[in-house]
Amino acid sequence: MKGNLLAAYDHLQPREDGGRVFTAYLDIVLNCYLIHIDLMKVGATWNDKFSKGKLEGGSVLDSQAKFFGKMDLHRNFTSYVFRYRAIWDKIMGLSVLLQVPDEYDSYHSSKSKKKAFRKRAEKMAVVPAGDIKDFEGLLTEFDKTFRTPEAHGTGSIWKYNFTMESLSDTALVELIGYWNFLLGEIKNLHELVMK
Repeated sequence: MKGNLLAAYDHLQPREDGGRVFTAYLDIVLNCYLIHIDLMKVGATWNDKFSKGKLEGGSVLDSQAKFFGKMDLHRNFTSYVFRYRAIWDKIMGLSVLLQVPDEYDSYHSSKSKKKAFRKRAEKMAVVPAGDIKDFEGLLTEFDKTFRTPEAHGTGSIWKYNFTMESLSDTALVELIGYWNFLLGEIKNLHELVMK
């Protein structure tokens, strides 16, 4: 990715708004790295504490090791959810900035980024996820399952984190699929930045 960042920086310098575009792109890339770190910590914690033959079964309240291990998982998954959803708002913003820059300020000040993005998608040559309906469906499902309960409700991640079930038996395994999808979009975003 370092080479991609340097190439993007060099490519954007001649643009009048090159600094602004690069800063927005850098923010997205850095937050992707942070999500990657969150996922790596989840895997390390799971392998260290909860993999087969380790702290299996029972309750998270059986020991401090179980409880604090689950707290580590909870912290990293919660961080992932908020950061992941924020990245999509940033990707939509950068897409607007690159393709319909005159509408960026209006987009940026809107209350619902998804709705504001949809209004501008027709004018764009490239839309994240290729099709606006697929893209909105992805964000809506993510919001319904993860973000909205965490941001505006009592949460949903804790009920998966604080059981002694395997991660693969909970909805949290879906976060890996969302991550893989995002990685493909970051590659597409880099290509858009380099046009």
